[in-house]
Amino acid sequence: MKIGLKLYSKDVALIPDAGKLKVKEFFDFVELYVIPGSYENTIENWKGLDVPYVIHAPHSHHGVNFAQVDKLETNLKHIGETQLFADTLGAAIIIVHGGNNGSFDETLRQISLLDDSRMVLENKPKIGLSNEVCVGCTPSEFQYGIEREVLNGIALDFGHASCAARSLGINAMEIIKDLMIFKPKIFHLSDGDALSERDIHLNLGRGDLDLSEFVSVIPDDSLITIETPRNPLNKLDDFMKDILFLRRILSQNVRLN
Repeated sequence: MKIGLKLYSKDVALIPDAGKLKVKEFFDFVELYVIPGSYENTIENWKGLDVPYVIHAPHSHHGVNFAQVDKLETNLKHIGETQLFADTLGAAIIIVHGGNNGSFDETLRQISLLDDSRMVLENKPKIGLSNEVCVGCTPSEFQYGIEREVLNGIALDFGHASCAARSLGINAMEIIKDLMIFKPKIFHLSDGDALSERDIHLNLGRGDLDLSEFVSVIPDDSLITIETPRNPLNKLDDFMKDILFLRRILSQNVRLN
């Protein structure tokens, strides 16, 4: 599988370190989260890194909320910048969140207005960190979006799936296996609290999620982004530790199979 390094569009100071890790084959692509208003001042830096990119659109923390009608103008503006990043960096995937405290039908309506086949919808927990109610947390919602011919694909976040399963009173692997039916185009991996409805994105090995079982369902040729915290003082050291942890999981799974 191909491993992704998650960076934010303003993280230009980390580009030299990322370049060194790419040469050492610590990762295969960068998943770049777009901070609104950063294109003009950062795009030349990201072009210089010379790696494959996946683009992650801003979510509700940065003002994008597809589930709410009154956010349409802001959504279109920020997603337009996101598409510029994808165009310039040659990204084939743009990851979006469905939004919160609104309706999934509105999410689908706004995604359809954008009419961009690169967009894939990421599954969410049912309950957000600030108690907001997220849309796009159940397999039935994704099935509905695909049947309406709005969704072109999904991004499967294992931590989000675990939180949603806790809210729904089911086992995490039940919801993960149901989401796998839609052949996710990319996966997100982090650790967390198996008993929590809220996603806390811990470094690998710092929580109690069954990461080995999660990783076992990923097809060999898939993209997977490690979406874990990073101490700014340590540059990319935390990411390297997570990579080594993931490699141990993968080698153990190979031996067991």
